[in-house]
Amino acid sequence: METVRKFKGSDAFLAESARTIYQLFLQDLPQFTAFNARFTPEYAATFLSQIDAADTVVTDVSTLAKQGVETQKVLIGMQEASRVYNRIKSHAAWAFPNNPAVLKEFTTGYRGASKNQPKMLVFLETLEKVVTNYLDDLTDVTKGGMPAAIAAELATIKETLKGANTQQEVYKKQRLVITQDRINALNDCYATLVQICNIAQLVFANEPAKRAQYTYRPTTSSTTVTDFVGQVAPNETKVITSISYNKDHFIGFENRGETILQFDISTDEVTLEGNMVELESGAINNQPMEWLLADVTNGTKVNILVYNPSTTSTGSYWVSTDV
Repeated sequence: METVRKFKGSDAFLAESARTIYQLFLQDLPQFTAFNARFTPEYAATFLSQIDAADTVVTDVSTLAKQGVETQKVLIGMQEASRVYNRIKSHAAWAFPNNPAVLKEFTTGYRGASKNQPKMLVFLETLEKVVTNYLDDLTDVTKGGMPAAIAAELATIKETLKGANTQQEVYKKQRLVITQDRINALNDCYATLVQICNIAQLVFANEPAKRAQYTYRPTTSSTTVTDFVGQVAPNETKVITSISYNKDHFIGFENRGETILQFDISTDEVTLEGNMVELESGAINNQPMEWLLADVTNGTKVNILVYNPSTTSTGSYWVSTDV
């Protein structure tokens, strides 16, 4: 199964944000521990190790760079193969000017091989055998006039291309593993970051300024509208937006008004049927869709709902599907 990113924003932004939150968390650890005994120095140390792993894990960019080097070697090998082929073909034309059947032995298969490195390797193997069969005529100064060293050059180019092609394929496969390891490391860091930010909203329920410090809000270059800001009337259940369900994707919620608000995702337009997120004024919370509503098939259309339980005050919210 393909490993998917559970967070938005760049890898660098996540690592930077996590380290900032870690420093805040370390300073506020007594308050967190008093609220929930699971938040210990050991928990903080684990978070730091996740941040360090996120910082030092091999990036996909560097892996692509290595793969690019190997690709360049293959391209050079293909160019050299074409050059030696054209050289040998020229000598064959001199050696067998009136024998098109023999000349065809030197040229058959080259057109397809010129654009495909595995085919080129097969072609070079065949060409090498043909050159060996006709070496005397090719190297005869009264016929082909080919220097004997060309045969050895052909063998060298073939082996060089074979090695470059193999290494390129190895890097392609390694990239899959390295990318998976990188994403796993970043996902682990993000999961802990979200835990801390969410619990901070409760730890500092009476301190809006402190709550605001514990947020993760990456910028995105996406052209898709993913942030939703609006109001919800007293005692109203409102559909904020409809999205496709993906159990690993996170949704961010913020109460920007003065009254308590309740958020959830639902398969209908009125029922807060999963793990409801209830936020006081100014509070923020990020949750994966699977936590909000389990046992839903990926791709199913679901609605993000907000409910205002107040009978007198209008609520105000911010919701993002791009956190």
